[in-house]
Amino acid sequence: MSEIGKQTIAAISTPSGAGGIAIIRLSGAAAHTIAGRIFTPWPADPDFFHLYLGYVTDPHSRRQLDQVLLTLMPAGRSYSGEKMAEIHCHGGLYNSKKILSLLFRLGAVAAAPGEFTKRAYLNGRLDLTQAEAVVAVIGAESEAGLAAATAQLAGGLSDFINKMLAQITQILAAVEVEIDLLAEEGLNYSYSRLNEPLLKLERECRSLLDSYQRGRFICNGIKVVLAGRPNVGKSSLMNALLAEDRALVSSISGTTRDVVSATLEISGVRVELSDTAGLDDNPEAANPQAELEALGMARTKRWLEQAALILLVLDQSRPLTDFEVELYREIRDKPHLLLLNKQDKEPAFSEAELRRRFAYTGELTGCIGFRDQPRVEAVVAGISNFIKSRTSADADCAVMITRQRHYDLLTTAADGLSRALALLEAGDPPLDMLAEELHQIRFSLLEITGAEAHDAETLLDTVFSQFCVGK
Repeated sequence: MSEIGKQTIAAISTPSGAGGIAIIRLSGAAAHTIAGRIFTPWPADPDFFHLYLGYVTDPHSRRQLDQVLLTLMPAGRSYSGEKMAEIHCHGGLYNSKKILSLLFRLGAVAAAPGEFTKRAYLNGRLDLTQAEAVVAVIGAESEAGLAAATAQLAGGLSDFINKMLAQITQILAAVEVEIDLLAEEGLNYSYSRLNEPLLKLERECRSLLDSYQRGRFICNGIKVVLAGRPNVGKSSLMNALLAEDRALVSSISGTTRDVVSATLEISGVRVELSDTAGLDDNPEAANPQAELEALGMARTKRWLEQAALILLVLDQSRPLTDFEVELYREIRDKPHLLLLNKQDKEPAFSEAELRRRFAYTGELTGCIGFRDQPRVEAVVAGISNFIKSRTSADADCAVMITRQRHYDLLTTAADGLSRALALLEAGDPPLDMLAEELHQIRFSLLEITGAEAHDAETLLDTVFSQFCVGK
């Protein structure tokens, strides 16, 4: 038995603090024995996956600590793949820690972050991509992010990678057989038969790599930044999008001097919406207030550089300025929407003037005001369309990747496939060189699922250190 299986680990798996229920997990060879020493009354012939009502009792003092529910799971059918027990006690930081301390006194040891899932991986209950998906499920902040993590946990990415592995292994086996035959019998080998399957594998690999940006959008969300001159209605627009008073609204120019951010969900994706300090010429910076505004504008420009989507707000009741024209030139190569605000007032410029001065041919989004409150349906639709354009799945590759580790290993595999194809195109390549490339491609794919990583402690420690204790 490996060293990891000799120790029985325990941890509180629910968030700390007061709550209705706290769950304490035990995993390891002695899990049921330790549970049997503290749970009373112990059932004569306990069934697995059955909830038993009883008490946690200190076996030395015989003092009852709490009324709890207990369930037992057998090795091979539990989350970790080992014998497991779960104690469902009343929530509360002191109460659950008291029970956990009792388990430690009886021989359990504290679980490290992610150790339950690490054991599930080492015992073959999950592969490495599924183990990483557990973290993503726990940390999901949107409907789309949760759906992507759940699909990976269900084995979608694993299945895709394993199919590629099966194909590359078959090709590699054929090449190595030919190497032996050529060495023994001096036969000529037809290289053309490898071109089509290797080219297909490269396309699949590149297609999966192309999904990375989409996956990052879905799982991490997008940054949307409101920009424009002071007092054009950015804060009112933000409050209307959030349906709450998050940003300070005033008729005084320059009210927002720092970045105010909040999150919402649009089309199932987390959107970080940021209201920035108004941008203007600010030719006179001779007083502390002007200096503060200048610092706010400098910060705004940094946020614009990081934005996935910029909402440039224009007040149609005020004439366009040369500064706004110059500002648009700075952002026009980035994804953006032009928002016309305060359209309930007498317009100070026409759509034709705006298009001429901005050299703009795209759509204009209106935020028609009503009693100084903008209507945001068109703005939400614009943001939604942008999200859909960045997150819609390619029909040829519904699976996607969301982690840098997967992207790096797939890039290595795809580059190896390109080199293998280049060897074939050069004509009469040494088969041992081709076999070496195929070996490296196969190893990169195996490392994604962790099939070759059970002894790679550095990799495993890096992956599972991202977990919370108790998972």
